[in-house]
Amino acid sequence: MMTTQEIMELAMEMSQLEVEPADSGIYVEGNGIKNVFFGIDIGVEELLWAKQQGFDLVIAHHPPNAALRYEDIYKRHATFMMQAGIPAEEAHSAIADKLVDLHIQSKTENFTRVVGMAKLLNMPFMNIHAPIDEITRKTLQKTIDDMLPATVSDIVHEINQIDPFPHSPVKVEAIMGDPKQKVDRLPVLIGAFTNGGYHIAKVWFDHGFPGVVYMHIAPQEFQKLKADFPDRVLVLTGHMPGDYVGALIFLRELKKRGINVVSVGFPELI
Repeated sequence: MMTTQEIMELAMEMSQLEVEPADSGIYVEGNGIKNVFFGIDIGVEELLWAKQQGFDLVIAHHPPNAALRYEDIYKRHATFMMQAGIPAEEAHSAIADKLVDLHIQSKTENFTRVVGMAKLLNMPFMNIHAPIDEITRKTLQKTIDDMLPATVSDIVHEINQIDPFPHSPVKVEAIMGDPKQKVDRLPVLIGAFTNGGYHIAKVWFDHGFPGVVYMHIAPQEFQKLKADFPDRVLVLTGHMPGDYVGALIFLRELKKRGINVVSVGFPELI
């Protein structure tokens, strides 16, 4: 049996993040947890079902009050850039406009609905976002780094062998660049709440990086990148299977510790 705090601490330990990120939290604490229901997105209906089925805890991946949590985590894009040697001023400039957009978006958020219902139901409830994304990022980055230098097609093929991709209708795909191109660097830009879009990829490309890996990107930003950087590589993992790379690793660890886990997605892989 575990507590919600122990489960959060496990996620932090596995992700090697030092500070609990703003996009993750415990909303209704629980103790003596043996049965966990997990979903990427949890709403009121999932909370009601889990309560009826007798689960001890519901874990969401995405935060139930998402827009309130974007800004601090999105700044990790600047951290990734600086760690790669990109000047701090340029890194912070690349995220500035998006931070304003996210702040304005936060004003539209219904931040009481799901959390409020969890409290009314007395249903232990938490979400784990950045730690699971960081597990995904590190898993994919290690897979890539162990291959380099390698062709884009070989990298894509290797990542597609990682669970849940063999079981997913959405596969990893290079949507920009020559798949036969050999690259010596390919940063995985996951774990900063959402994709970096055009502006962040542009900075990496301007500094000589041959490509980047995102989970997803808006179509209009992809078209602009493709027009401006036709020789660069953009690999997409897809949102749901990308999220489940880290989620499955984490949920399997819970299972090793005696916790019964039921997942909305890919339940057969836990």
